[in-house]
Amino acid sequence: MSERTMSGAPRGAPRAGGILASSKARGDMYKEVYVPVDNSDYSNQACVIGVDVARAFGGRVAGCHAYAAKMHDVRFRQMESGLPEEFRDEEEMQRQRKIHDQLITKGLEIITDSYIDVLEPLCEKYDVELVRRSLEGKNFKVIVEDVNSGDYDLVVMGAMGMAAVKDTVLGSVTERVTRRLKKADCLIVKDLDRSPFEHIVVTIDGSAKSLGGLKRAIDLAREFGGTVEAISVFDPYFHYAMFHSIAGVLSTKAQKVFRFKEQEKLHEEIIDSGLAKIYTAHLEVAKKVAADEGVELKTTLLAGKPFEQTLKYVREVEPSLVVMGRIGYHSDEDMDIGSNTENMMRYLPTNVLVVNYEYQAPDLYTAEEHITWTKEALERMDRVPGFVVGMASGAVIRYAIEKGYTVITTSVIDEVIENILPPGAMESMRAIGDQIRAQEAAGEEAPVDSLFKDFEERTRQNGSSNGHRNGTSDPEKEAKREIIEGGRGGFGKAEDQGDVEGISEEVQEEIQRAAQGRDRFECDVCRYVAKGKPARCPVCGAGPTHFHPVDAEIATAAAGENLNRSEVYDGRELHWTDEAQAFLDSLEGWQEKRRVKARAEKSALKKGYTTITREYVEQQYREETGREAPETKRGGGCPVHQAKEKVERETGGKCPIDHRAFKEAGRRVPEGGSGEFAWTEDAVARLERVPKGFMRNISRNMTEKLARKKGVREIDMPLIEEALEGARNTMEDVITGKISIAELARDTGEKIEAGENGEAPHPNLTVTMVCTTCGEEMEGIQPPEECPVCGAPAEDFEQKGR
Repeated sequence: MSERTMSGAPRGAPRAGGILASSKARGDMYKEVYVPVDNSDYSNQACVIGVDVARAFGGRVAGCHAYAAKMHDVRFRQMESGLPEEFRDEEEMQRQRKIHDQLITKGLEIITDSYIDVLEPLCEKYDVELVRRSLEGKNFKVIVEDVNSGDYDLVVMGAMGMAAVKDTVLGSVTERVTRRLKKADCLIVKDLDRSPFEHIVVTIDGSAKSLGGLKRAIDLAREFGGTVEAISVFDPYFHYAMFHSIAGVLSTKAQKVFRFKEQEKLHEEIIDSGLAKIYTAHLEVAKKVAADEGVELKTTLLAGKPFEQTLKYVREVEPSLVVMGRIGYHSDEDMDIGSNTENMMRYLPTNVLVVNYEYQAPDLYTAEEHITWTKEALERMDRVPGFVVGMASGAVIRYAIEKGYTVITTSVIDEVIENILPPGAMESMRAIGDQIRAQEAAGEEAPVDSLFKDFEERTRQNGSSNGHRNGTSDPEKEAKREIIEGGRGGFGKAEDQGDVEGISEEVQEEIQRAAQGRDRFECDVCRYVAKGKPARCPVCGAGPTHFHPVDAEIATAAAGENLNRSEVYDGRELHWTDEAQAFLDSLEGWQEKRRVKARAEKSALKKGYTTITREYVEQQYREETGREAPETKRGGGCPVHQAKEKVERETGGKCPIDHRAFKEAGRRVPEGGSGEFAWTEDAVARLERVPKGFMRNISRNMTEKLARKKGVREIDMPLIEEALEGARNTMEDVITGKISIAELARDTGEKIEAGENGEAPHPNLTVTMVCTTCGEEMEGIQPPEECPVCGAPAEDFEQKGR
């Protein structure tokens, strides 16, 4: 009978996609294995795995148990006051203390030895040396000190111990030990049924510890006949949600300085695809490291929150072990544990290996793909400021790859600039730069608003003049457009250029028609969206056969439906159908709702969509959460929706009933409200207690602005109270002169008619308020918390003469 591991797998037996046994010595990997024990189910499984690993690598096992005798001694002294009267005699008390000390000390030593005895028959059976470690003190503290001061390579611990209850996800000792280990790796045992080395998933973020985890995984899979794959996750949606949040707090002037439109353009054209390229490169490096070990590594790039997407992937693939570095690429060395690792070791439903071992990939593996630059192009890039040269060169390289260029010339750089900046922007920046230098030489300083105004005006003028000068009749412009759309580089034609092979001309024409007017193509490998049919994906390297035109159907599917306008922070507009908005509103968790909305709007903008349908939101929900979209009542709240569907289904036309009337039924909107939100009765009543006029208008607008920021469709009492608190603070800033009334009006969308002198008048913010209980009159911008005469609350005050 062939020799088998303790987990049942034949030693060195390859599996499908597995790793063949190597002739190289593996004895230096996990020579010293440390196993804390407490006789729980997970601890006993850790004993089996620990001995198996030590045997595989020719090492030994240190069995450990920690007990806290001093803690019991302190507790006994605290309980002495509750002893029966006959035990409170001084002589008897001393005798009891002595007996307790002996029982506790000796008893805990016996228990510790008994726990470690569980390892002895396993070690004897498989000829593995056992070292006993009995420790006295706070359990996690003495274990960490013992491991860090020793020469241990691997700690194997159960995910939870004897104190675990139903809702426990990770024991406190295991978590505290894992985050404090500085040299040894830590295998957290969560699965009592499977060998941890059957199928291993390694998380890669480009850090030395993540590559160290890959090396460990390959060695373990080779020894135990398992398989290995790698995943990497990047988040292209974070900045979108963050910009929405920032836009809600910045003043009009600050928003001009932040330049949301340009920021979003920068992220869409450079940073998002750049992040995808970076993490794809991390996976390519991992492939080369694995190839050096004779392994063909499967890799997967995921988009979203790293912990969330990893959890989703693990639930789909069901690996037996997930490997990750203790800290990630962006962590400081003083960090105890990375946030994603912390979440994953708690919530992943499988065994977890947290790695401290580091491996640095050869520099050759991390080099850029070979692309030639002309001398003139390099000189052009030398003039780019140092703090953005990396970003700029990365954008040029990605554009060259996408369009099939093999040589980068100055004309290619011009194309990149034209692709990113609006027409005339370069001329505007040069002119503004000349203006600033001239003013500095003259000792003048132009205000920021003036410079932005000049820039925007010049850009419009330059863009329009360039469009006239470089119209479609210009042969040079036509040639340039042909180069861009045809995918040809500075010299010659790209190898991948041409129509998709194996597809008829009719289908080719249909593809072109589907993309007409949109000119967006999506990679089915990494989901990168390109403008114009690309020669090759700049992110994952896929050829043109992997690109399909963005489905234009979404833009027309909602024709004739009621649409809800959503203004993006950079000024662009998206329209949500009633069905799409109803589905989003039905999501319970605010975090989930925010992420799905950001993902849907971000991806829609990149694909050129202007309308978001329910089907599209459901698709984004599935990709974000890994779950099927929940069933919600369709019809946007319309009571005759089923009849509407029947009419349209049987007649093939549109229902003659105006369903907007049903949508508005029973909904309250305060005077001057946008109609975008449904106000509860008490919320409207609360708003009407604010003095009528400018103050009430400002409060109403700030409440609706807060509702948009939170992504809610109904305004209730908690929301309006939160908004009114902000309104009160803003009013105080106006009175003290921190902000002007004009700035306040712009920030809240309130209009102020100009006075006789052409300037905006300052509304009278103080009003006379009357207590309805005792008749006391007071002046101010808001009612007092309580009446100084009768103690009535603020709600009992009304504006005089109302």
